[in-house]
Amino acid sequence: MRSVVRGVRSSTGVFEVSTPSRMSFTVEAGAYERPGEAAGPAPMELLLASLVTCSGSTIEAVLDKMRFAVAGLNVVADAERAERPPRVYTSIDLEFHVAVEAPADRLRHAIELTERTCSASVMLAQSVPISPRLVHVHRVSAAETRRLRRQILRPHQSIDELAAEEDAAATWFAAIREGEVVGTVSVSPEASSDGSEAVRPFRLRAMATSVDLRGRGLGAVMLAAAVDHVRSESGDEVWCSARVPAAGFYRRHGFVETSATYDVEHIGPHVRMALRL
Repeated sequence: MRSVVRGVRSSTGVFEVSTPSRMSFTVEAGAYERPGEAAGPAPMELLLASLVTCSGSTIEAVLDKMRFAVAGLNVVADAERAERPPRVYTSIDLEFHVAVEAPADRLRHAIELTERTCSASVMLAQSVPISPRLVHVHRVSAAETRRLRRQILRPHQSIDELAAEEDAAATWFAAIREGEVVGTVSVSPEASSDGSEAVRPFRLRAMATSVDLRGRGLGAVMLAAAVDHVRSESGDEVWCSARVPAAGFYRRHGFVETSATYDVEHIGPHVRMALRL
């Protein structure tokens, strides 16, 4: 099967691209030098975009065949590039953030199958080493999340104090990377004090991500796992007491403010936010 892609120059270093799937978009060779101002992505960025989207769709299809329902999925390509022309990629770390209730060995097998069947991965692997890594988001016990929660969210409390405050009805999720908890979130049936009309509301709490993984989309995958669980429990609203610096994250995922800003002792300003399901 032949594929013909056309690139028509519109200005210096800028091309209007047309593909066999009848999609059109702009590519700018100097996009790296003009972040946020370029007309479109750079050619080398598109190589990584092809890798993450091909790998993501492939592993989702593999897990579907294994009869595992994926609640959230994020693929991150972290690449090293040579300093001198032709400035090829010299290594790529490919991180799979997967929210799914499946054994870790089955997920690792799914990644191996993805490496062998994703067209972009197979082709790029012939010229650059690609190292896959799994971050598995799934249900855990509250105890497994305490160390990270204390480190990120509650440094003023002891582990025992955290344990004493835990809701026995809560369902806990953790993001696990190479045996280490790198993210947490919980949900439990609880009504907000803002007078919502929800019939079965759930409260989202203890959302935390390790510093070295922030800005890579892991929070969205953990949130998807929590919301998927609430839907499975016939919940019709998810609400939270969000730290003000994190409010933008929740807005991007459909939450709206339901209260004025208020202060939580030892932690800082918060605002309640809710998502109707």
